[in-house]
Amino acid sequence: MFKSRRDIESQGTNSYNNANNLERNIDPCDNDGVLSYDVYQTDAQPVDIEDFSKRDNSNFDKNAIQRKQTDDTFFTNGSNSNDTNNGNSYGNALSTSNTLSDSAENGGIGTKVRLHAKLLRKREHADAAKVTNIELFFDLVFVYAISSISESMVDDLTWEVVLEMLVITLAVWWAWVFSAWTFNWFNPDSYLVRIALMALMFINLIMSAVISGSYTDQSLLFAGMYVLIQLGRSILAVVALHGHKLQMNYVRITAWFFVTGVLWMVGGAIGGTTRNVLWTVAIVIEYLSPAAGFYTPGLGKSITADWDIHGGHLAERCSLFIIIALGESIVVTGEAFKEVLHQPAGVGMFVISFVGATAMWWIYFHTASAEAIEYVEHSSDPGKMGRLGYTYIHVVMVVGIIWSAVADRISIEDPYMIPHHEEHEKNIYVAIMIGGPALFVFGHALFRRTFCKRLSIPHLVTVATLICVTPIGIFLPLWATALTTTMILLLLGFYESYFRCVVLPKLETVES
Repeated sequence: MFKSRRDIESQGTNSYNNANNLERNIDPCDNDGVLSYDVYQTDAQPVDIEDFSKRDNSNFDKNAIQRKQTDDTFFTNGSNSNDTNNGNSYGNALSTSNTLSDSAENGGIGTKVRLHAKLLRKREHADAAKVTNIELFFDLVFVYAISSISESMVDDLTWEVVLEMLVITLAVWWAWVFSAWTFNWFNPDSYLVRIALMALMFINLIMSAVISGSYTDQSLLFAGMYVLIQLGRSILAVVALHGHKLQMNYVRITAWFFVTGVLWMVGGAIGGTTRNVLWTVAIVIEYLSPAAGFYTPGLGKSITADWDIHGGHLAERCSLFIIIALGESIVVTGEAFKEVLHQPAGVGMFVISFVGATAMWWIYFHTASAEAIEYVEHSSDPGKMGRLGYTYIHVVMVVGIIWSAVADRISIEDPYMIPHHEEHEKNIYVAIMIGGPALFVFGHALFRRTFCKRLSIPHLVTVATLICVTPIGIFLPLWATALTTTMILLLLGFYESYFRCVVLPKLETVES
């Protein structure tokens, strides 16, 4: 309930009975704010700044009051009840409050300092699905994680290392995407939620720092940090969602992560082949858990309708992770370019690598991203789209982008190397250089299928072409293979743009 100041002031000094307990919200944060200073005014006269500061100078900021007196409206006590009703209608959003009141002897002016932190997002707000600064800050840790993965592959590019880093990539993505799901419901403007995000960020940073030694002498530390992220976040959600319909979902998730956590910890402690097997089994179980609805004996299973998410928010978060992965390709390209600055072949490969990264950006963001966001925002079951299109399929594209970044690095450093003339194990260079773009395009085709009626034929043709190039690439220098894959990506991007901008409008005109 809102009242105009001039309406209140027009009632004169005798309006105390009509405007009793008038709450004036002086909020240094924002209207929903986490920390607010509320001034209770027992008469209808405007607050005199100088006189007010003399009466109680310890609890108020004079400048803050003066700034807020320029507003034209302010809250009454009814706004508190409205906020409470809104919070209850969206899952009894939890709040923490601390009230200190003090009445002045003269003038009847009281004060109250309130710490108000609603833990759940308000879905009725227009910007409820907006990605906030703290979420972007949280994602920065995963820039380091992806960089550590690609560097580990570049330092020792063998099949064994590729498979090891594949498991690590799946684990890193799983840690991130489950955080994205969790904070899709929680309000990042709450102090408590921000503290939780920063704590997870710190643990993720430790985990990322030991990725290079995750399969050697730092296995247990990596496993411990990963398990702490997954279990810690889930347990916090169970506690915070007390009485909410989502609480049982997180109880089931916690049970699954407890089982896989044992496998991660035992594998990290033992090491060797046992570790490899247990970690592989653990990651497979974790990736099967959403498809199984996190079925838990005695607790049942979750259905996608239970995961009533902000579809646009999750879509934007995942698209930003794609940018993070592409950013690693740019960073790797720039670092390698410094070493070959005066070599014509190296400079040429630098240009080819940059164009390849740009082509992948174009394919993802120019041809499908907007349609996917619109689809998931208007879907009757956004949880289903979120699980399939964003949780599962996006990781395929992320793996493809990381492999492409590795391919850029090795091709810039040694553009004239022909795998067939080197040791037999150098054939993996061709597999990575072609497999990266192929995985990305295939993943993008699957992603488009989640909101289209059929698989994209141009995408399937592109994947088939890349596979056919593989045997030839063994006998070509790395620069030729890189140029070929980049040209294929460019052709796909150009075709998709032509189809969207020229062919599709004509078809729509004919149909109409």
